[in-house]
Amino acid sequence: MRPIRSPQILLLGLFVLAALVAFSPNLNSQFLSDDFVQIGKVLHGDYAVAWGQEHGGFFRPLFIWSYVVDALIWTTRPFGYHLTNVVLHGLNAFLVFTLATRLLQPLEIDERKLRLAASAAAGLFLLHPSHSESVVWISGRADLLATLFVLLSVLGFLAYADDRGNSYLAASLGLFAVALLAKESAICTPFLILAIGLFRRAKAGRLLRGFGMFAGVLILFVAVRASFIGTLVGGYGAGQHLNFSPGWLRDRLLEAIVRSVLPPLPIEWLTVLSKPLHSPRFYLLLLLLFAATATAIIWRRRIYSAAERKDQNRFLLLITALFLLALLPVINLRLSLYSTQGERFLYLPTVFACMLIAYLAILLIQRAVLCMTLLVALGGFYSWNIYRVNRLWQAAAQLSSQLADSLARQNLQAPVTILNAPDNLRGVPVFHNGLPEAVRWRRPEDAISQIEILAFQDLQSETDEIHLDQTEALTLSALNANDKFSRAASTACYEVIAATSDSLQVRRTVCATPGQTFFYSSGKIHNLDER
Repeated sequence: MRPIRSPQILLLGLFVLAALVAFSPNLNSQFLSDDFVQIGKVLHGDYAVAWGQEHGGFFRPLFIWSYVVDALIWTTRPFGYHLTNVVLHGLNAFLVFTLATRLLQPLEIDERKLRLAASAAAGLFLLHPSHSESVVWISGRADLLATLFVLLSVLGFLAYADDRGNSYLAASLGLFAVALLAKESAICTPFLILAIGLFRRAKAGRLLRGFGMFAGVLILFVAVRASFIGTLVGGYGAGQHLNFSPGWLRDRLLEAIVRSVLPPLPIEWLTVLSKPLHSPRFYLLLLLLFAATATAIIWRRRIYSAAERKDQNRFLLLITALFLLALLPVINLRLSLYSTQGERFLYLPTVFACMLIAYLAILLIQRAVLCMTLLVALGGFYSWNIYRVNRLWQAAAQLSSQLADSLARQNLQAPVTILNAPDNLRGVPVFHNGLPEAVRWRRPEDAISQIEILAFQDLQSETDEIHLDQTEALTLSALNANDKFSRAASTACYEVIAATSDSLQVRRTVCATPGQTFFYSSGKIHNLDER
């Protein structure tokens, strides 16, 4: 890491400003899902969640402490929390530019093209359509913080590897430790610095010494984390994090590769990709991909010598390796090809995906003007998709606020049962968690102690309807074929008789007190007892 000069400060300001512009539609959006749980605990002075003792066993103290700072300034106003996320994203884009510049410098590239590639990598990262979950969702901040300190740590190690003194190694190790306190995915950092050191042919002694010290910090972190959460794995559990079956890993890798380049695919592609061998469109896609790859290989052989191609291949191998290493901690976790769900896991890997796109562009397009035009066009495509996804997050936030307000205005009598709470809106979390907390936020003077949710529902639209049949047992059916029920479980007053993805059959049981029952349909919460 070198001292930041005035031009760099200006560039940093431009990246932050661009991030504010790109995500401005959501700066005033309301809280969603996990926000109510985590921020609610902070507002009430309960910091146990910071140490992984609640809410799934995630040991992320820096993440929660960032909420503490926001809560002191903004209390329950979401604007400030969103502002923090967007500024962090702008800072990360600047660091992508800085790291790309450092990595490209050893190559024999014209200075103008080098700056173009670094700027393009940072710009594509800033506007990447797979970043909405990390930036727009306040609870996605853990990835923003972890990536910030991982990139700073890597830059610090690069300075150390260039014989700039042991103080840079100490700073790099400290930043790595801070990154781990933001999110566990930072465990890939030692392997990132090892790969970069090997590529740059760093002195073996300095490289091994540094890697060993990074490994020591990692081992210490794992031990401290295990002592706090009481288990070595934690998080989503061993069944998820330790699932290394070849088929599962293959599908997750293919999803990650696609979503590291493209926005969520149209839902109509589901039938094409679920049974690809039966789809002519899939074969056409493969043919186009093969033709583009073959053309690129032939073209590169025509314009570069064997020695030049060898250096290029080394750099392409490095960036690919960095992408895979950054993906490794989250490779077991599911993300969606057709929605924003799970895309936060790609925030750090897309640093290297964007570098790869930018490098391939300057490598294969000799004319700078044409190269810049195509990169700007890709940035425009990304911008349009960010705008579309921003609107979806706005709609989800409005739905969340309306439902919580509607429930809070009711004359609630415990136990309160909600038959079907909206889990997500086309992948954007609405009340995957946090509906009881959201109601209590709005009624602090009269907190309802018992709010139970019988099932959750994936929505395709805010206006999706539910058909209610009370002929015999109470049956809820989704009228939109793509809506799904999930996590159905009996409550104190209702027993689940049968549950499928598109319908629920329940019956009322004997309760100590009658309480109240609500259900969701057509964008509103309805009182079942008033029907």
